[in-house]
Amino acid sequence: MMEAGRIKHHLANNISNPRNTILVVGYCAPRTLGARILRGERLISIFGTQYEVNATIERIEAFSGHGDYNEMLGYLNCQDKSQIKKTFLVHGDYDAQLFYKDRMTEAGFTNIEIPESGNEFVLN
Repeated sequence: MMEAGRIKHHLANNISNPRNTILVVGYCAPRTLGARILRGERLISIFGTQYEVNATIERIEAFSGHGDYNEMLGYLNCQDKSQIKKTFLVHGDYDAQLFYKDRMTEAGFTNIEIPESGNEFVLN
């Protein structure tokens, strides 16, 4: 998503050069720097400095580091469902969380929570 770490320095040093290609692999949430670059914004801010996007921007969807919902369900199905007190879905867009919650419910999981920002929970 290009929001933190060394990638921001790499972008700042390379995104304005038309001889460079920025290859985006995987998903970028809609409001992130990566999404703005993928949308074709011609001017972006990195560390408070404006940069012209002159590099070629390319995208490959095949390298996401996140498992899809089937992979995650396969992992979770190894758990004893009766021992799971609560499951929190905290990653991804809200619509994707709702979809995944439905798949988990169909697979026999219960007490699935999609917390909102600022929610607090006591874990026993």
